[in-house]
Amino acid sequence: MLLTTLAFAQGMANVMNNLNYQIVGIMVVMLCLGGLAVILTISGSVAAAIQNRAKAKAAIPAAVPAAAAAAAGKQGMTPEMLALLSAAVDSAMTELTPEMVAVISAAVDAGLDGMSHRIVEIKQSPGSGYAAAGRAEIFASHRIRPSR
Repeated sequence: MLLTTLAFAQGMANVMNNLNYQIVGIMVVMLCLGGLAVILTISGSVAAAIQNRAKAKAAIPAAVPAAAAAAAGKQGMTPEMLALLSAAVDSAMTELTPEMVAVISAAVDAGLDGMSHRIVEIKQSPGSGYAAAGRAEIFASHRIRPSR
């Protein structure tokens, strides 16, 4: 009886010892997998940001002259033209270049049909392209009286 109790106690000690090793091993594996997931998520975000920045820089040279040509060709600006200009400025870059200032100035001049005006500040709105198109449509519906 004593021998079986001693064997049972030794067997339980071996099982507990093996269980401890297994639990620690699973925790180490899960910790490593979690660390790899975090590293891959961060590197994916960085790669996506670099790719989006490159796409924005490639798209702007094509979009800005088209918006400037559309603004210069017609009297007054339609909501579509304003939305195009707003989308070009919105996706442009983080910094405002002299070319962008010139395009925006030409668009304002064409939109106001030669009325006297002064551009005080140009800044990028925090909205998306859809919000900018909605604002452009609302602004286009307002009547602007010429100053005398």
